[in-house]
Amino acid sequence: MCSFSLDDVLHVHMFHTTACIMSLTLTSRDDLRVHLFESDWGPEKVCAKGTDKQPKSIPTALRSFPERLKDIPHNLWLLTKDDNPTFVIPNTVFGICGALAGSRLITHDHTSTTVLTRLPWVFLFNWSNLLVFDLANQRLPESAKEDALNKPWRPVPSGRMTSSQIRQSMLLALPLVLAFNRYVLTVWSETALIYILTWMYNDLRGGDEGWILRNVIISFAFACFNMGSLKVAATGTTHSTETEITSEGYTWVIIISGVILTTMHVQDLKDQAGDRARGRKTAPLVLGDLPARWTIAAPIPFWTAYCAYFWHLGWLAAAPMVLGIYTAWRCVAMKGKKTDRRTWHLWCLWTAVLYMMPLVR
Repeated sequence: MCSFSLDDVLHVHMFHTTACIMSLTLTSRDDLRVHLFESDWGPEKVCAKGTDKQPKSIPTALRSFPERLKDIPHNLWLLTKDDNPTFVIPNTVFGICGALAGSRLITHDHTSTTVLTRLPWVFLFNWSNLLVFDLANQRLPESAKEDALNKPWRPVPSGRMTSSQIRQSMLLALPLVLAFNRYVLTVWSETALIYILTWMYNDLRGGDEGWILRNVIISFAFACFNMGSLKVAATGTTHSTETEITSEGYTWVIIISGVILTTMHVQDLKDQAGDRARGRKTAPLVLGDLPARWTIAAPIPFWTAYCAYFWHLGWLAAAPMVLGIYTAWRCVAMKGKKTDRRTWHLWCLWTAVLYMMPLVR
């Protein structure tokens, strides 16, 4: 039988105490508060929580400054990765295709080649504003709980960043993005409105109140993104000519916001586990899975036909109609997390195809 002397016990206790002090010394006050008290869902559960689960990665506070600096591009990608197909890519298509359609949607006198050179600026407008939204959203403890189930690769649940660091990043990003959009892209009003909607969605918990209010906020946000994309595509950074969205342009923006309002909850099909853990009132959780799927599937063919009618596509409407009907069929007939993610990607493609319709007329 093994026996331990009092000196052995004291040595072990002193070693454990010294190790804890060193660990706490290397951790900032904000990070320590997050790790110890914020919640028990994170990847860095500590001994005080009574668990022996090992962290998935080295705690952020223990990483050297050069290592953290090298992580910035990857963290920026992870922050916005899942929302790029919904916001950045389709809205960039909306702006470029709208400007390429001549002066139907926005008045300008640029050639198609000049409009295409605006592509990086339109992309930056959408991505930078999405970054602010995602920072505001992912800094919240309840968002991290949801992401641990739905999107574990994001910086907070994966242990690459803490909620405190997300908040600090937002303090830097918010004024920089606003200044960039005001003085470089001259779309500060659209950016300011996006900030207000971001505040309503996240801090006022508009995204958690119910799926209808959530879709309303997002549909208004899409209107701001799309109007800003049109203006940036038509003016870029030269501001050599005056541009103004036409009445037909505003009508098109409203129609697309109607599309978003009635079908945006397609993204909730794949996120039911995390939304349930967070207590969100999404359509699949409120209405039931199958009724929610029908509320998405039914409007998709309608909007496809209506948009084709609006732009007088004639027989050219066949391609988007086939895509729309197939997407709607998948919503109802094919279920499962991976399958629903694929359906969501097809929905994103379908919206992008709608945005290309002004080019055909």
